[in-house]
Amino acid sequence: MKKYTTPRNEGSVAFGVIILGIGIVLLLRKFGLFIPGWVLTWPMILIVIGVFTLINKQFKSFFGSVVLFIGVYFLLKREFDLDLGIEQFIWPVGLIALGIYLITQKKREDKVLDGVRQNWESSRKNKAVASDSEKIEDAAGVEPAPSPETNVPASDTGFIRATGTAFVDRINERVIFSGVNRKLMTKDFQGGNAKVIFGGLYLDLTQVDFTGVATLDLEVGFGGIKLIIPPHWDVRTELSNIAAGLEDKRIFREGGVDTSKVLILKGTLLFSGLEIKSF
Repeated sequence: MKKYTTPRNEGSVAFGVIILGIGIVLLLRKFGLFIPGWVLTWPMILIVIGVFTLINKQFKSFFGSVVLFIGVYFLLKREFDLDLGIEQFIWPVGLIALGIYLITQKKREDKVLDGVRQNWESSRKNKAVASDSEKIEDAAGVEPAPSPETNVPASDTGFIRATGTAFVDRINERVIFSGVNRKLMTKDFQGGNAKVIFGGLYLDLTQVDFTGVATLDLEVGFGGIKLIIPPHWDVRTELSNIAAGLEDKRIFREGGVDTSKVLILKGTLLFSGLEIKSF
Protein backbone atom coordinates (compact mmCIF):
# COMPACT_ATOMS: atom_id res chain seq x y z
CA MET A 1 0.00 0.00 0.00
CA LYS A 2 1.26 3.46 -0.84
CA LYS A 3 1.39 6.29 1.64
CA TYR A 4 -1.41 8.80 1.78
CA THR A 5 -0.96 12.00 -0.17
CA THR A 6 -3.63 14.64 -0.53
CA PRO A 7 -4.77 14.59 -4.18
CA ARG A 8 -6.44 17.40 -6.05
CA ASN A 9 -10.22 17.29 -5.97
CA GLU A 10 -11.18 18.51 -9.44
CA GLY A 11 -14.83 17.68 -8.73
CA SER A 12 -15.06 20.18 -5.89
CA VAL A 13 -13.38 22.85 -8.03
CA ALA A 14 -15.81 22.25 -10.90
CA PHE A 15 -18.80 22.36 -8.57
CA GLY A 16 -17.47 25.58 -7.02
CA VAL A 17 -17.18 27.15 -10.47
CA ILE A 18 -20.77 26.15 -11.26
CA ILE A 19 -22.10 27.64 -8.02
CA LEU A 20 -20.05 30.80 -8.65
CA GLY A 21 -21.53 31.12 -12.14
CA ILE A 22 -25.10 30.76 -10.87
CA GLY A 23 -24.46 33.40 -8.22
CA ILE A 24 -23.04 35.83 -10.77
CA VAL A 25 -26.04 35.34 -13.07
CA LEU A 26 -28.50 36.00 -10.23
CA LEU A 27 -26.55 39.08 -9.14
CA LEU A 28 -26.49 40.51 -12.66
CA ARG A 29 -30.25 40.04 -12.94
CA LYS A 30 -30.71 41.96 -9.70
CA PHE A 31 -28.78 44.85 -11.25
CA GLY A 32 -31.22 44.85 -14.16
CA LEU A 33 -28.81 43.46 -16.75
CA PHE A 34 -30.32 41.33 -19.48
CA ILE A 35 -29.85 37.62 -18.87
CA PRO A 36 -31.52 35.17 -21.28
CA GLY A 37 -34.37 33.28 -19.67
CA TRP A 38 -33.05 29.90 -20.77
CA VAL A 39 -29.99 30.27 -18.52
CA LEU A 40 -32.04 29.29 -15.45
CA THR A 41 -34.34 26.66 -17.00
CA TRP A 42 -34.55 22.98 -16.07
CA PRO A 43 -32.69 21.80 -19.22
CA MET A 44 -29.78 23.99 -18.15
CA ILE A 45 -29.78 22.24 -14.78
CA LEU A 46 -29.39 18.91 -16.59
CA ILE A 47 -26.61 20.35 -18.73
CA VAL A 48 -24.75 21.63 -15.66
CA ILE A 49 -25.12 18.26 -13.89
CA GLY A 50 -23.91 16.41 -17.00
CA VAL A 51 -20.90 18.69 -17.51
CA PHE A 52 -20.01 18.54 -13.83
CA THR A 53 -20.18 14.72 -13.78
CA LEU A 54 -18.09 14.40 -16.95
CA ILE A 55 -15.42 16.77 -15.63
CA ASN A 56 -15.31 14.94 -12.32
CA LYS A 57 -14.95 11.58 -14.10
CA GLN A 58 -12.50 12.80 -16.75
CA PHE A 59 -15.19 12.52 -19.47
CA LYS A 60 -15.65 8.78 -18.89
CA SER A 61 -19.12 8.81 -17.33
CA PHE A 62 -22.04 7.13 -19.10
CA PHE A 63 -24.52 8.79 -16.74
CA GLY A 64 -23.03 12.25 -17.33
CA SER A 65 -23.13 11.82 -21.10
CA VAL A 66 -26.82 10.84 -21.08
CA VAL A 67 -27.85 13.70 -18.78
CA LEU A 68 -25.91 16.21 -20.89
CA PHE A 69 -27.49 14.98 -24.13
CA ILE A 70 -31.03 15.18 -22.72
CA GLY A 71 -30.42 18.68 -21.35
CA VAL A 72 -28.96 20.00 -24.60
CA TYR A 73 -31.75 18.52 -26.71
CA PHE A 74 -34.63 19.92 -24.65
CA LEU A 75 -32.92 23.31 -24.35
CA LEU A 76 -32.59 23.57 -28.12
CA LYS A 77 -36.18 22.50 -28.61
CA ARG A 78 -37.68 24.71 -25.91
CA GLU A 79 -35.78 27.93 -26.43
CA PHE A 80 -34.67 27.83 -30.05
CA ASP A 81 -37.47 25.79 -31.71
CA LEU A 82 -34.94 23.30 -32.99
CA ASP A 83 -37.02 20.16 -33.24
CA LEU A 84 -35.06 17.27 -34.70
CA GLY A 85 -38.03 14.93 -34.41
CA ILE A 86 -36.21 12.55 -32.11
CA GLU A 87 -38.17 13.19 -28.92
CA GLN A 88 -40.39 10.16 -29.52
CA PHE A 89 -37.26 8.00 -29.85
CA ILE A 90 -35.40 9.26 -26.78
CA TRP A 91 -36.86 6.78 -24.28
CA PRO A 92 -36.67 3.69 -26.57
CA VAL A 93 -33.13 4.55 -27.68
CA GLY A 94 -32.16 5.39 -24.11
CA LEU A 95 -33.42 2.03 -22.85
CA ILE A 96 -31.62 0.24 -25.68
CA ALA A 97 -28.38 2.08 -24.88
CA LEU A 98 -28.77 1.27 -21.18
CA GLY A 99 -29.39 -2.40 -22.00
CA ILE A 100 -26.32 -2.57 -24.24
CA TYR A 101 -24.25 -0.89 -21.53
CA LEU A 102 -25.42 -3.36 -18.87
CA ILE A 103 -24.79 -6.38 -21.13
CA THR A 104 -21.31 -5.27 -22.21
CA GLN A 105 -20.42 -4.32 -18.64
CA LYS A 106 -21.60 -7.70 -17.37
CA LYS A 107 -19.59 -9.54 -20.02
CA ARG A 108 -16.53 -7.47 -19.12
CA GLU A 109 -16.95 -8.29 -15.43
CA ASP A 110 -17.54 -11.99 -16.19
CA LYS A 111 -14.35 -12.06 -18.24
CA VAL A 112 -12.42 -10.54 -15.36
CA LEU A 113 -13.96 -12.96 -12.87
CA ASP A 114 -13.16 -15.94 -15.12
CA GLY A 115 -9.53 -14.87 -15.16
CA VAL A 116 -9.60 -14.41 -11.40
CA ARG A 117 -11.07 -17.87 -10.84
CA GLN A 118 -8.52 -19.47 -13.17
CA ASN A 119 -5.67 -17.75 -11.33
CA TRP A 120 -7.13 -18.79 -8.00
CA GLU A 121 -7.53 -22.43 -9.07
CA SER A 122 -4.04 -22.38 -10.58
CA SER A 123 -2.59 -21.01 -7.35
CA ARG A 124 -4.30 -23.79 -5.38
CA LYS A 125 -2.90 -26.43 -7.70
CA ASN A 126 0.56 -24.88 -7.54
CA LYS A 127 0.34 -24.79 -3.78
CA ALA A 128 -0.66 -28.45 -3.65
CA VAL A 129 2.17 -29.43 -6.02
CA ALA A 130 4.64 -27.33 -4.04
CA SER A 131 3.49 -28.93 -0.80
CA ASP A 132 3.97 -32.43 -2.22
CA SER A 133 7.40 -31.45 -3.58
CA GLU A 134 8.44 -30.06 -0.21
CA LYS A 135 7.47 -33.30 1.48
CA ILE A 136 9.50 -35.34 -1.01
CA GLU A 137 12.49 -33.00 -0.83
CA ASP A 138 12.37 -32.90 2.97
CA ALA A 139 12.43 -36.66 3.04
CA ALA A 140 15.41 -36.67 0.66
CA GLY A 141 17.21 -33.89 2.56
CA VAL A 142 16.96 -31.39 -0.34
CA GLU A 143 16.20 -27.71 0.29
CA PRO A 144 12.71 -26.92 -1.10
CA ALA A 145 12.38 -24.58 -4.10
CA PRO A 146 10.28 -21.40 -3.94
CA SER A 147 6.57 -22.00 -4.37
CA PRO A 148 5.11 -21.00 -7.77
CA GLU A 149 2.29 -19.34 -5.83
CA THR A 150 4.59 -16.44 -5.00
CA ASN A 151 4.43 -15.42 -8.67
CA VAL A 152 0.66 -14.96 -8.53
CA PRO A 153 -0.30 -11.37 -7.64
CA ALA A 154 -2.61 -11.07 -4.66
CA SER A 155 -4.94 -8.73 -6.55
CA ASP A 156 -5.57 -11.40 -9.20
CA THR A 157 -6.80 -14.11 -6.85
CA GLY A 158 -10.37 -14.46 -5.63
CA PHE A 159 -13.97 -15.16 -6.59
CA ILE A 160 -17.52 -14.06 -5.82
CA ARG A 161 -20.10 -16.49 -4.47
CA ALA A 162 -23.76 -16.44 -5.43
CA THR A 163 -24.57 -15.55 -1.81
CA GLY A 164 -22.96 -12.13 -2.29
CA THR A 165 -19.74 -12.90 -0.42
CA ALA A 166 -16.72 -11.79 -2.46
CA PHE A 167 -13.21 -13.19 -1.96
CA VAL A 168 -11.46 -10.46 -3.93
CA ASP A 169 -9.03 -7.68 -3.08
CA ARG A 170 -10.64 -4.99 -5.24
CA ILE A 171 -14.27 -3.90 -5.53
CA ASN A 172 -15.81 -3.44 -8.97
CA GLU A 173 -19.58 -3.00 -8.65
CA ARG A 174 -22.13 -1.74 -11.19
CA VAL A 175 -25.61 -1.31 -9.72
CA ILE A 176 -28.23 0.14 -12.09
CA PHE A 177 -31.97 -0.06 -11.38
CA SER A 178 -31.32 -2.78 -8.82
CA GLY A 179 -29.92 -3.56 -5.38
CA VAL A 180 -26.76 -5.42 -4.42
CA ASN A 181 -25.71 -6.82 -1.04
CA ARG A 182 -21.97 -7.52 -1.03
CA LYS A 183 -19.69 -8.76 1.76
CA LEU A 184 -15.96 -8.64 1.10
CA MET A 185 -13.48 -11.15 2.54
CA THR A 186 -9.80 -10.28 2.14
CA LYS A 187 -6.70 -9.48 4.16
CA ASP A 188 -5.19 -7.35 1.39
CA PHE A 189 -7.92 -4.83 0.54
CA GLN A 190 -6.92 -2.56 -2.36
CA GLY A 191 -9.98 -0.35 -2.78
CA GLY A 192 -11.86 -0.26 -6.06
CA ASN A 193 -14.86 1.49 -7.57
CA ALA A 194 -18.65 1.35 -7.51
CA LYS A 195 -21.23 2.94 -9.80
CA VAL A 196 -24.80 3.11 -8.47
CA ILE A 197 -27.53 4.64 -10.64
CA PHE A 198 -31.16 4.40 -9.52
CA GLY A 199 -30.21 1.58 -7.17
CA GLY A 200 -28.75 0.65 -3.82
CA LEU A 201 -25.50 -0.97 -2.69
CA TYR A 202 -24.94 -2.52 0.74
CA LEU A 203 -21.20 -3.03 1.14
CA ASP A 204 -19.88 -4.90 4.19
CA LEU A 205 -16.13 -4.48 4.81
CA THR A 206 -16.09 -5.67 8.42
CA GLN A 207 -14.07 -8.78 7.48
CA VAL A 208 -11.53 -6.76 5.49
CA ASP A 209 -8.03 -5.84 6.55
CA PHE A 210 -5.24 -3.80 4.99
CA THR A 211 -2.33 -1.55 5.85
CA GLY A 212 -1.70 1.84 4.27
CA VAL A 213 -4.16 3.57 1.93
CA ALA A 214 -7.17 2.16 0.06
CA THR A 215 -9.30 4.29 -2.27
CA LEU A 216 -12.96 3.75 -3.12
CA ASP A 217 -14.11 5.68 -6.20
CA LEU A 218 -17.89 6.13 -5.99
CA GLU A 219 -20.26 7.45 -8.65
CA VAL A 220 -23.80 7.53 -7.28
CA GLY A 221 -26.76 9.08 -9.09
CA PHE A 222 -30.28 8.90 -7.64
CA GLY A 223 -29.29 6.00 -5.42
CA GLY A 224 -27.70 5.12 -2.13
CA ILE A 225 -24.77 3.28 -0.58
CA LYS A 226 -24.55 1.86 2.94
CA LEU A 227 -20.94 1.19 3.87
CA ILE A 228 -20.22 -1.04 6.86
CA ILE A 229 -16.61 -0.77 8.07
CA PRO A 230 -14.60 -1.31 11.26
CA PRO A 231 -14.88 1.68 13.62
CA HIS A 232 -11.13 2.26 13.94
CA TRP A 233 -10.43 2.98 10.25
CA ASP A 234 -9.32 6.48 9.29
CA VAL A 235 -11.94 7.55 6.72
CA ARG A 236 -11.19 10.61 4.59
CA THR A 237 -13.79 11.91 2.16
CA GLU A 238 -13.05 13.70 -1.10
CA LEU A 239 -16.56 13.43 -2.47
CA SER A 240 -18.41 16.06 -4.49
CA ASN A 241 -21.99 16.29 -3.24
CA ILE A 242 -24.87 17.66 -5.32
CA ALA A 243 -28.15 17.56 -3.38
CA ALA A 244 -26.76 14.53 -1.57
CA GLY A 245 -26.24 13.38 2.01
CA LEU A 246 -23.18 11.90 3.70
CA GLU A 247 -23.39 10.62 7.27
CA ASP A 248 -20.87 8.77 9.43
CA LYS A 249 -22.78 6.77 12.07
CA ARG A 250 -19.89 4.65 13.30
CA ILE A 251 -19.67 3.80 17.00
CA PHE A 252 -16.12 4.64 17.96
CA ARG A 253 -14.44 2.48 20.59
CA GLU A 254 -11.49 2.97 22.90
CA GLY A 255 -8.18 3.34 21.12
CA GLY A 256 -9.34 5.98 18.64
CA VAL A 257 -8.54 5.97 14.93
CA ASP A 258 -5.83 3.77 13.43
CA THR A 259 -3.91 6.06 11.05
CA SER A 260 -2.18 3.05 9.49
CA LYS A 261 -5.49 2.15 7.80
CA VAL A 262 -6.68 5.06 5.65
CA LEU A 263 -9.82 4.66 3.52
CA ILE A 264 -10.31 7.46 0.97
CA LEU A 265 -13.79 7.96 -0.45
CA LYS A 266 -13.77 9.98 -3.66
CA GLY A 267 -16.15 10.56 -6.54
CA THR A 268 -19.60 12.12 -6.93
CA LEU A 269 -22.90 11.88 -5.05
CA LEU A 270 -25.77 13.25 -7.14
CA PHE A 271 -29.22 13.31 -5.52
CA SER A 272 -28.01 10.36 -3.46
CA GLY A 273 -26.98 9.27 0.00
CA LEU A 274 -23.95 7.61 1.59
CA GLU A 275 -24.18 6.16 5.08
CA ILE A 276 -21.15 4.84 6.95
CA LYS A 277 -21.80 2.49 9.87
CA SER A 278 -20.05 -0.05 12.08
CA PHE A 279 -21.20 -2.92 14.27
